Order: sequence, then structure tokens, then C-alpha cells
Amino acid sequence: MEFWLDGAGSGGHVYNFPRIIETLRTYQPNAIVFADAGLFEYGDARWVGNESGKIDYENWNVLDRHGYLRWRPVEADTPLHAYHWFWHPHDEASLKTTAELLDDYDNTVGRGGQWMLGIAPDDRGLLPDADVARLKELGDTLRRQYGDDNDLARKHLPASANVERALDGDPATFWTAPDGSRSASLELELAHPVTFNHALTMEWLVEGQLIQRYEIQAWINGAWKTLVTGEAIGHKKMDAFARLRLSAYGSIS
Repeated sequence: MEFWLDGAGSGGHVYNFPRIIETLRTYQPNAIVFADAGLFEYGDARWVGNESGKIDYENWNVLDRHGYLRWRPVEADTPLHAYHWFWHPHDEASLKTTAELLDDYDNTVGRGGQWMLGIAPDDRGLLPDADVARLKELGDTLRRQYGDDNDLARKHLPASANVERALDGDPATFWTAPDGSRSASLELELAHPVTFNHALTMEWLVEGQLIQRYEIQAWINGAWKTLVTGEAIGHKKMDAFARLRLSAYGSIS
């Protein structure tokens, strides 16, 4: 369950937020409270700041407000139909394309956020057929692009136990930098040449979001070439770049 402290259309109204949250925690203690960063002390998740379905900044899930640090992951909300949230008859033309939805996914889930896609029932009380078909297309595309069969990193040559833990596809295992280090590199050698244009990385978050800068590099023509740089990974980071055929090495620094 998610409970929204939205605020839309509330100009001039005064709410007893402590009483509202106290009642919610009493009867629905596991509910997620969504709120703008301005209601920092009440929310469990924060608004992205737009309804485009994109996180257009490096995403840190910790907020610093009033001298307190709090874990407040981002939620990005956007409608399935362009420009509006509700059902309208004969409105298939406003339905977002699969490519547009995939771009939203890459820039929300791919930036460590939660993607809330607004879908409205029609006058039958059912989801419109065209909407259902588009969602199926999206699901099929995501499984093809990000499914286990396309995890090229798992097809690497044998590596150290530490490196193996980052590449085994098990979210319960992870690579660790040397104790006390401020920078480190993880390097893998591929068993066969591959062609790809995306990289997906995840950070172990039990001790918080720690990575402040990273690079993804590839060994090309006898030298390391930087493909992408970033300043946050968090739960998940998807980076896109020009399609590349790689024969051997890859590195994350």
C-alpha cells in the first residue's frame, strides 16, 4: 500500500500531518508514504519533481534536510497516455509508444528510482485493450533487453572469487573494494567477442549509497577507452552508449 501526501489543489488548506501519519502507522504500519521533499519528515519515498517519467539528475536516495540525513528513494510518476491520467474514448493516438516507455524505464528504474506508470480503467471498468497490448509489448521488450540471456558479463573467463561475486547474477553477493581504499577497479575478461550498447550496475546498499564517481571502460585498440562516467549508482544504474563490439576486456573504476 502507498499513501500519498500529494498537495495538489491544496492551496490555503492546513493539514494535521502528525495526526494523519499517526493514524496511518497505527492501522497500516507497512504502508509507504509518498511526499514531496518539503514534507521530508513524513515521507518514506519522495517525488521526482516532474511527471515526465524521468529522473533527469544523478540520483542520491539520501536527503539532507534540517540537519538530518534520511533515506528517501525517488518515485517517478507518469501516465501511460501523453498529457493526461484519465480514460478518454477513442484516445489511442495519445498512447505512448513502446520506445518512449522504454526510455522512461531506462531513466527511472535505470537511475535507481521507482517508476509509477498511471493506467486508467475505461467505462467497462476494465483496462483498455490498446493499453494492455502496449504494456505487453513493453514487458516483452524489457525481457529481451534485460533478461538473463542477455547478461553478457556472466559469460566471462574465470576470475577471482571477489570479482565472481559481482558477476554471478545473484543479488545477495557482491564485489568489495579493498579495506580503506578510496578508489578501486573491477575488471573482467570476456570469453568471446560481444556487441552491446548498455551497461547495468548495482550497488550493495546495506551500508548506504557510497559510490560518488565511477567510469566504465573498455580495452579498444590497445588502450582503455572510457564509455561512460557517473556520480551515483545506488540500487541500479543503466548507462547507454554507442553500440560497441568488444573482444576482451571491460572495467568499472
